[in-house]
Amino acid sequence: MKRLLFPLLLLILSGCAVFTPLQRSSLIGIFHLIEANNYPEAKEVAEQMINEDEESSQWARTWYARGLLAHNAYVEGKRHNDSRRFQLYPDQLFVIWESFEKAMELDGRGRLDRQIAPKYIILINNLNKEGEEHFRKREFEQALTRFQKAITVSQSPILTIDKDYNLYYNAALAAYNAGKMSKAVKYLEILDENNYSPNVSHLLFTIHIENEDVDKAEKVLLDGISKYDNNEELVLLMVDLLFEQGDTERSIELIKQAIEESPEEHILFYTKGLVYQKNGQFRKAIEAYKSAAELKPEDPMIFLNIATCYFNIGVEIEENTRTLESNIRVMEEMALSEQAFRSAERWLDKAYQVDTRDQVVLLKLFELYRVMGNTEKSRSIQRRFNK
Repeated sequence: MKRLLFPLLLLILSGCAVFTPLQRSSLIGIFHLIEANNYPEAKEVAEQMINEDEESSQWARTWYARGLLAHNAYVEGKRHNDSRRFQLYPDQLFVIWESFEKAMELDGRGRLDRQIAPKYIILINNLNKEGEEHFRKREFEQALTRFQKAITVSQSPILTIDKDYNLYYNAALAAYNAGKMSKAVKYLEILDENNYSPNVSHLLFTIHIENEDVDKAEKVLLDGISKYDNNEELVLLMVDLLFEQGDTERSIELIKQAIEESPEEHILFYTKGLVYQKNGQFRKAIEAYKSAAELKPEDPMIFLNIATCYFNIGVEIEENTRTLESNIRVMEEMALSEQAFRSAERWLDKAYQVDTRDQVVLLKLFELYRVMGNTEKSRSIQRRFNK
């Protein structure tokens, strides 16, 4: 009996030793096939080792080989515009990530980290490019998944890179357009904490307004105005918000403060004029518009608004004469009214002299000339529409 034990032991050991080299030769074969750019055959061997062989499916290098295969095929495919390579797997970039992550999990000792790290940098860039392509095609959910995965890869402990906040911004835009508002807010708040851009405040404001949360919308704008040195766009949004709430006084104070900070910005004076005009304070509006016109004399809308204010002043004066009993007072007021109408036409002519094809400007010119009875110029404006 004792004589049989040794041969039996040899048989058992040799059985184990024969199987392992076969597995290892398959793994080496994958790397040779990758080097030879024979990606379909390499894929077939890799999938067999993962799906049909329990032992080799637990090797870190099996998964690394699969990730390297998908990575090289994708890069080569994009370089040569060969879809057979960059579409070797469905959602190939995700296969790269899954394979490398599994390889590192099974490795345990970090021996593959240095090999995978540079490929992760390439993977981040490719995920971002694919996301941008989907975004341009208005495939926002697909874009979002790629931007999100790029962020996930960038957070890998094997990388020592700074946060790329452009990825977070891309993800926020994709989430917003895909209707995923909670995700959009999550990314935007990260960006807001890091002072990324006034656009972040604008988009957060838009989301809060859409959610009918005026308090949050106002807070975001006030924070943004403070953070971005009275950013013109945010100030104007805040002015509009306050005006819609009927808080004209605060909107004017905000505009005045912004003008003190940026007196060269014509749009601030223009907006100040709009607020006064909408509030029926036409003379104050004219004063603000004239300051805007000094800074941007080529803008016909400024002239049009000044003309409109003078016209409204003339109309107001005429209406007030109906309550007067003294003929002398009526004649005095009518003279003032006529003076306001003449001023309106003078500023209207300034706008008329600007060579513009802007349909909004032309329509307003046409309406004002028609209301003021200037048939010749209203017809002239009509001819401009037909050009």
